[in-house]
Amino acid sequence: MRLKIKWNDDRVRGAATALLLIGRDLLSRGITEDLVATALTLYRDDPDGYKLSKAAWADVREPGPLTKPQHVAYYKNLLLAVDALLVKTAQAKREFNSFTDLDNYLITALKGVR
Repeated sequence: MRLKIKWNDDRVRGAATALLLIGRDLLSRGITEDLVATALTLYRDDPDGYKLSKAAWADVREPGPLTKPQHVAYYKNLLLAVDALLVKTAQAKREFNSFTDLDNYLITALKGVR
């Protein structure tokens, strides 16, 4: 049986939130290379660890531990791009066949964000 992940599925918003929170944590450590792909890989590799960390992290809309202005700007741009992408995904009623398909979509769509 194939996995179907619809545009309105909590797993889509959950992946986007994880991407933002883990991405913010990576940015706070100075990691900017392949940020989206790295964040999604960390999320998929250890979802339970993410859930534990999430409880201690600041809200997704806050820059949290980011101190460098370029990292704050990058995070804000990523946040806006993710919000726009979720709206676009809902409008197109996009469906995904797997988590890999969803992750690849997010990585490709957010590739140019800086």
